[in-house]
Amino acid sequence: MNILNEITTKYVNLTSTIITLVTIGLITVITIIAYGLERRIDDKSPIYFKLPVHLAEGAVLAGSMIILQKTFLVLNNGSVNNGWLYANAQLTILLYAMYLLRNKIILLINLLMPFAYHQSANIQRLGSSRWPYFLISYIFLVAIIIYIYWQTDSLKDSTIKYLTLQILYGAAWWILLWVDHSFPFYNIFNMLIVFVIYMAIIRYCEHKMQLTLNGYDTLKKVVNYDELTGIRNRSSLDKNSKEIYKQYSHEDDVPLSMAMFDIDHFKLFNDKYGHSTGDEVLRHVAHTMDRELYLKKTHGQIFRFGGEEFIIVFRGKTAEECKPIITDLRNTLLHSPLFFNGMRLNVSVSFGISELKPTDSGFADLFNRVDSYLYKSKNAGRNKMTIENVTYDFDKTE
Repeated sequence: MNILNEITTKYVNLTSTIITLVTIGLITVITIIAYGLERRIDDKSPIYFKLPVHLAEGAVLAGSMIILQKTFLVLNNGSVNNGWLYANAQLTILLYAMYLLRNKIILLINLLMPFAYHQSANIQRLGSSRWPYFLISYIFLVAIIIYIYWQTDSLKDSTIKYLTLQILYGAAWWILLWVDHSFPFYNIFNMLIVFVIYMAIIRYCEHKMQLTLNGYDTLKKVVNYDELTGIRNRSSLDKNSKEIYKQYSHEDDVPLSMAMFDIDHFKLFNDKYGHSTGDEVLRHVAHTMDRELYLKKTHGQIFRFGGEEFIIVFRGKTAEECKPIITDLRNTLLHSPLFFNGMRLNVSVSFGISELKPTDSGFADLFNRVDSYLYKSKNAGRNKMTIENVTYDFDKTE
């Protein structure tokens, strides 16, 4: 009962409430910023692309720690009284960042923090009779941090592991603090209780934020992606077209090309085999093209424009450079027939390709030109491509 009264007296007050709210706010900011940055990279991203993102995340974490420190000093008129409140809030942000952002910058910050806080780097520590406790606790903390870094995914799915590592992390830190700041050793138990409560609050808030962000992702996917094929839709193309034109119309040395294609005799698939077969043909074509564009690193982005028509935007490619790419795409599709309901369905396509020109007054000029080239390929007998008003037979370009 005495311990509970002590915790209540020290922590249930206006200062603790403000610190808690500030901590939750910083956690929210870290989550949103990290969510936006992490979406831009994956495990296959090159180091020169990942490093700036990880440095930015580290800067956000460091900035959050500084904001928390300044807030605490303002609330305490520049004093470090009730420092355990501030310390628990910082530990909460540090540990949360470890769970949320598994990158080496965050790992390094966690490993170096014991040497960055007040008096921690003071040489007088070596003369203290407690310095062996610091060394042992620091080694223990390093082991916990590294374990969390490598086992983040499994810890998120196990409440017991999550809670155990959280307590061990907090215990190691509070022993380090006890070495440098004189307070009764039994108070470490009190601090751990508050730290666990802090982390429980943050985990609850993080769970709610994740649900909200996932809901946003679902809505964004519904709006920007075609429900049938899973690739970007016409709405997404319309949203990006102005930005694409604005960027590349001012880049004289960086070309932009567009290809439009549709499925030859698509109506026959629907009429002869039914609309379910037609839908399967659309999915097959979309997935094949999307996969090949990615695997061949073509810098091409595919959209379903409508019906059986698709558009591919090639950034940094001239129309002539697109010619072998388009040929490869067509050949892959031709040599990958669709097997559906016991049938083998061979699918061919017709293309129109053009490059953004200085005379184009907008994205619509490029689109209209590509559209006319597509129809020229179809009128020439289909299964062909027309590049800058010149029609080619696929079989003669291999």
